[in-house]
Amino acid sequence: MEPISEGLLMALAGGAAGSAGQQVWHSLRGLVVRRDATAGGEPSRSSIEGELTLLEQRPHDTERARSLAEALRERAEQDPTFAAALAGLREQGERAHRTPGAARFEISGGTQHSVVQAQNMHGDITFN
Repeated sequence: MEPISEGLLMALAGGAAGSAGQQVWHSLRGLVVRRDATAGGEPSRSSIEGELTLLEQRPHDTERARSLAEALRERAEQDPTFAAALAGLREQGERAHRTPGAARFEISGGTQHSVVQAQNMHGDITFN
């Protein structure tokens, strides 16, 4: 399973992906605390829920995002149903995080030297 990137988790936690991203974030929280039939119908609690809360409080904290991404990956490796639902949320989050009309850069084939890809640059840039 392709993991959810730290950057995407930070964007979703911080609201950078707009209302669609907020919905994905709430769905992620719901997935984490969903009722687990193997636990007698009790909500499953884990460190993931704590990591979600901590990242929500400090959405630009890369370490928190890394911890959450790792916890989600580990849970997905143990639970195929969780992994499938998480993959769907990752895809939704990626769609929500893409800016409409944003530039998309792709380089393929050949040999490239000194390639720079940028969008929304502010200020002067000098290359020597």
